[in-house]
Amino acid sequence: MFSNAPRNIKKLLFSSLPDSIFYQYHHIRNHKSLCNFKKPQSFSEKIYHRMRYPSPEFSILADKVLVREYIKEKVGEKYLVPAFFSCKNVTTKTFDNLPNTFVMKANHSAGQVKIVTNKLNENLESLASLANSWLISDFSSVQREKHYQYIKPQIIFEHALLTNGNPPADYKFNVFNSSETTDPYIFIQYMQDRFGAITQNLFLEDWSPAPFTRAGQKQSKMLIQKPKVLEEMIVVAKKLSENYGYLRVDFYLHNDNIYIGELTLTPAAGNYTFTPERYNDILGSKFGWPE
Repeated sequence: MFSNAPRNIKKLLFSSLPDSIFYQYHHIRNHKSLCNFKKPQSFSEKIYHRMRYPSPEFSILADKVLVREYIKEKVGEKYLVPAFFSCKNVTTKTFDNLPNTFVMKANHSAGQVKIVTNKLNENLESLASLANSWLISDFSSVQREKHYQYIKPQIIFEHALLTNGNPPADYKFNVFNSSETTDPYIFIQYMQDRFGAITQNLFLEDWSPAPFTRAGQKQSKMLIQKPKVLEEMIVVAKKLSENYGYLRVDFYLHNDNIYIGELTLTPAAGNYTFTPERYNDILGSKFGWPE
């Protein structure tokens, strides 16, 4: 279906598909099965349901500007990446108010991030143009993660957490809450070199290797040390996710400090695939439902 169509034609065809076909096409393509929207059971089905029928608060949690207040209230301001300011339009003058090194990102999307290590080496007109192109983009239409649709676009400028010019590794805590258990189930994605030859290793809450992997993801063969502040990260992740059946809390460690990068409700647009495949169902059973 559509596999031989030119890319621009394919994009147009996808954008015109009704939800009932759009989501089913993607679920079949990635998970080899129809998505049960009436009684979602697997991890992917529950994420797809969130994408199609999002709760209003999802837009706040996914907004990289507004979520800062939620994080501050739940766990404290110290876990926020220090920010300079946010704005709804960027000009070359905008950069006059920033240091030479900073991070520029869109608040209403995923992946629209630019690390500026020295603004003196940047073409500021091009940088402003990039930011403004993000502001007019509709990320919610890409995979129909509809909660992004209700976020008012802004550009936020943050301190760059760099070591020798490189960003820190990612610790992504996938937290599952269920009424059937008192303690959440957690698996952690440890990701290195996310802007290069990315690797991803999965661990459980006690830092033992997870009994599953993400299909198609390269793993590091190096020994990965348990972070000294793992227990604190677990406490923070549980607190932030306590009202949801599932939430992914993304952390960075920099100079022995814990920072929260973002909160994620629909990771990979519902297209995490696991080896063994049965973990799509196993994790789905740990995902509290209905929310």
